[in-house]
Amino acid sequence: MPDDFLRTMKQATRATRAGNPTQATRLIQEALRGRGDAAPAEADYDGVTIEGRVVQDNDSKGRSTQRGATGASMLTRSFYCKAGARDYRLFLPSTAPDGVRGLVMMLHGCSQNADDFARGTAMNDHAEKHGLIVAYPCQTTEYNAHGCWNWFEPGNQMRGAGEPAILAGIAQEIAATHGVPEGAVFVAGLSAGGAMAAVLGATYPDVFSAIGVHSGLAAGAANTVTAAFGAMQGKGGRATLVQDASGAAPRVMVIHGTADSTVSPVNGAHVLAAAGVAHPLARRVVATEPDGRTTIVRLEMPDGTVVAEHREVTGLAHAWSGGDAAGSFTAPAAPDASAAMVAFFLGYTIGENR
Repeated sequence: MPDDFLRTMKQATRATRAGNPTQATRLIQEALRGRGDAAPAEADYDGVTIEGRVVQDNDSKGRSTQRGATGASMLTRSFYCKAGARDYRLFLPSTAPDGVRGLVMMLHGCSQNADDFARGTAMNDHAEKHGLIVAYPCQTTEYNAHGCWNWFEPGNQMRGAGEPAILAGIAQEIAATHGVPEGAVFVAGLSAGGAMAAVLGATYPDVFSAIGVHSGLAAGAANTVTAAFGAMQGKGGRATLVQDASGAAPRVMVIHGTADSTVSPVNGAHVLAAAGVAHPLARRVVATEPDGRTTIVRLEMPDGTVVAEHREVTGLAHAWSGGDAAGSFTAPAAPDASAAMVAFFLGYTIGENR
């Protein structure tokens, strides 16, 4: 039986489970006509075509497995809603004597998977230390030819529909199930995942109180494939989805490398600029980290609250800063992005014993 037929029928099953019979019927009809719904292999819908290895272990039945810190676990879960369905990996810390402190949703980049991203960012190690739950939603080639989050599509840039609705639903379900404190749900991502994190910050500021955009783009930076390529090359790419000053807006952490040739560093500045629009009373404060590689621009409110922070790392290419070499697209020798994001999310300074 052709692979396209099986893939399309699987999509139809997911649509049925998600309560979308119209989409399921369309997919079945296309499968029977031999069309399928798969994107052509040569199409790069995210605009990010990067070579990298995907690291994944499997048990005897072919199921992905991973253990975090001693006693902690990585579980496989599925989520369904009217907007669609996705599987996700869920890290639960082994100990949290005072209760879970928060939830971090991590969105992988193109050509990655959830387990690979968990390894590469080492976010589970930080989560174990700080009593955080971590969710790793799974994007697959069923929804994008390169496994990218579809940040540039208009249907995935709005509240109540598409991938934003699915991802926000996952976060809300986990928070309710595991007693995550109010205001302690965060999202971060790399590249396409970072761009989708920005979209979630704009469309669901009531769900995500802070976002982390690593080597990504501003919310609404593009709404076509052509525009996505242009934005990534530094042409345009300014935010079109911005929470105004009268509404809620999440705090924003931006990390970008000066040597990123896949997503131009100017995009990090665009994410910070969008945060400035949402917080017009914030003032810019510039600092340099002791590592000598990181220039920081912070947006501080009159009361001293830091609502946005842009970390530009000299010499960093398109990779997770300070990541583990066991994962793809990492830069182990660079400053630790995961530590910086956790510190920002929880509101403390890196190096504090918190």
